[in-house]
Amino acid sequence: MVAGALSAAASSSPPVIAVRADVDEWSVVPSAGVVAAGPVRITVRNLGSRAHQLMVVRTRRFAAALRLRGDHAAAQPVAAPIVVEPGRTRTFTVRLRSGSYVLLDNLPWHYWEGTYAAILVR
Repeated sequence: MVAGALSAAASSSPPVIAVRADVDEWSVVPSAGVVAAGPVRITVRNLGSRAHQLMVVRTRRFAAALRLRGDHAAAQPVAAPIVVEPGRTRTFTVRLRSGSYVLLDNLPWHYWEGTYAAILVR
């Protein structure tokens, strides 16, 4: 009986959605523009020659219209930002609710230079 209860609980959890985000000077290119709500595994590949950061921000603003604070976007990430060195790949998982999000690099001047992309979570 316990095994059946565990099996039912495991099958009711949503599947993990996999998204790749390629970053470089000066872009973020996600492998999907629309994903299902729930756990999302994001694999960040730095194709550039500089370190880049990826943070996920839930917002009602257009990706290019986040408020600025100096040389950064004034945005609150939904998970801890990660830094990826040139030629490296890092992966993290974040649970996303339905809504609009921006994947962005918030290192100095990177967002300002256009290192961001919008995604929609349904």
